[in-house]
Amino acid sequence: MSQETAALLLILAVGAFGRNYMVTVAAIAALILAVLPTHYLLTFLADYGIRIGIFLLMIAVLAELAIGRVPLGSLMRELWSVPSLLAILGGILASWMSGRGIELLQRQPEVAIGLVIGSVLGASFFGGVPIGPLFAAGVTAVALGLWQVLSR
Repeated sequence: MSQETAALLLILAVGAFGRNYMVTVAAIAALILAVLPTHYLLTFLADYGIRIGIFLLMIAVLAELAIGRVPLGSLMRELWSVPSLLAILGGILASWMSGRGIELLQRQPEVAIGLVIGSVLGASFFGGVPIGPLFAAGVTAVALGLWQVLSR
């Protein structure tokens, strides 16, 4: 058994044990794609999956507006409320941190396994959602930056 297969089986087991079916099904899908005779789809997902996922997530969020569940008038009235302003700040912070996360993953791709393990554990045992690796990379990048500043 390859190390890659063993790692995916471990993630599958953690997802199943933690009853996080999204993680479990994703691990099964990755295992299936890994054993297919052509790896072009897995390579494509490794190269573009995050961008495609972000795109689909954005569509899902905007679908509420598109189908009329959030009327434009209500949206404009609520835009300046405290929850909306905090949501805007939260969106700015999350976007900025995720950008730092992409930079970290490009500079130090070896941190990816720790991010995946942390996201799987968070999703499986702490009620999180396994969308975390990119944001987790941003948190890690900021923490590493603070560590470098404080350790001088």
